[in-house]
Amino acid sequence: MVLALLWASSPGLAGAPPLWPAIKSSRGFTSRVAPGVTYSRYQLATADGSLSLYHLRVDLTDPTVRLGMGLAHDQLISADETVSSMVARAGAVAGVNGDFFDIGDSGMPLNIVVRDGRFLRSPSGWAALAMSRDGTLRIAHFEWNGSVVFPAINARYWLAGFNTGTVPDGIVAFSNIRGYGAPAPGPGVRQTVVDLAPVETRRGWTVASPSLIAAPPPDDGLQYTVRQVWQQQAYYAPFPKGVLLLVGRGDAAAWLAQHVTAGMAVEVHLTTAPDWRGLHMAIGGGPILVEHGYPVDDPSSPVPRERNRRNPVLAAGLSKDGATLLLVAADGRQPRLSMGLTQPQLAAYMRWLGAYEAMAFDSGGSVTMVARFPGRPSPTVLNSPSDGHERPVGNALLVFSTAIAPAPVAPQAPQAPPGAVFTVPYSPSH
Repeated sequence: MVLALLWASSPGLAGAPPLWPAIKSSRGFTSRVAPGVTYSRYQLATADGSLSLYHLRVDLTDPTVRLGMGLAHDQLISADETVSSMVARAGAVAGVNGDFFDIGDSGMPLNIVVRDGRFLRSPSGWAALAMSRDGTLRIAHFEWNGSVVFPAINARYWLAGFNTGTVPDGIVAFSNIRGYGAPAPGPGVRQTVVDLAPVETRRGWTVASPSLIAAPPPDDGLQYTVRQVWQQQAYYAPFPKGVLLLVGRGDAAAWLAQHVTAGMAVEVHLTTAPDWRGLHMAIGGGPILVEHGYPVDDPSSPVPRERNRRNPVLAAGLSKDGATLLLVAADGRQPRLSMGLTQPQLAAYMRWLGAYEAMAFDSGGSVTMVARFPGRPSPTVLNSPSDGHERPVGNALLVFSTAIAPAPVAPQAPQAPPGAVFTVPYSPSH
């Protein structure tokens, strides 16, 4: 109610996007969060029921504005964290929930994670919002092509993932940022852990950790030496930041145990298409909603069964000139307040608002939009999460402003990782 006094009134939505029910009435208002960042709120009465909509419009040409990513408790495996906590902790002025995540288990984001130029997690093939170092935004599907090479035996093995879950009959690479080491294998499961120490690359790069390197050599891979080979044992975090673990299960575990020995040289190739190198940030989600100005049915959707169901939803849209980012949330599963949108309805709305490219983020109870208004010491949750409260999530897209002083934040107690460590396949949150 106090914030309402600060908001300037603005007209409601005129007309209706394609695929929408008829709009009987609408009302709305707009408020400035920071220079280049505005918030709008709309309440609609439609032929099918009520609908609550929330917009954050970000002017990417404003020199005081920048984007970043909040990672729950600064590690991939964690007990998760609310968007408002990540906004406050990072000193941001606004934020929205990001990727689908392994809810109720590891808490890990399920798609590519690039944060401050650091490659933290391999992609799953779903859509991601990526920002290059020059600030250019794009939406793309990132594919994983990682591999590990053992020159002494002239062997190359495909990496099933980097900082993901373990894979039956495959090898996954873990770095310290994952927040948890290699779990003990279950009954009847064969596991081999190869402990790698970094060495200088052939071009003179000193490798601290693949998660901490800003721009590794494009073709040479990351150079390591095998320190030790562990069989049928757990290898728990914390372990040194420079160490990389190769965790093989099943047939891959047998191969590692037979062919890999201490002192052996190893090359680790963390490769994606498009190439993640040169990115400042990449945050996953999906599906793609609008491509080149037209709504699309993305065949690589994290939640294909939800396409035609009304849900709480959240989307990010880019203008054709790349100068504007529009973040849109719609409440749902609350009949008296808001019925939600289907994916085609969300795509039509983003296009109707002028998005040339658009994608969805995690939907359902995760949908959260947060802003810290001028003069306010803490962020405000703008929408009405369908759980009845903020849901802790794996990561968040954050908006920063150098024109607004960050609010002081109390130190955060460290969070212990959950007891469960997930293996693929996994289910997205919803």
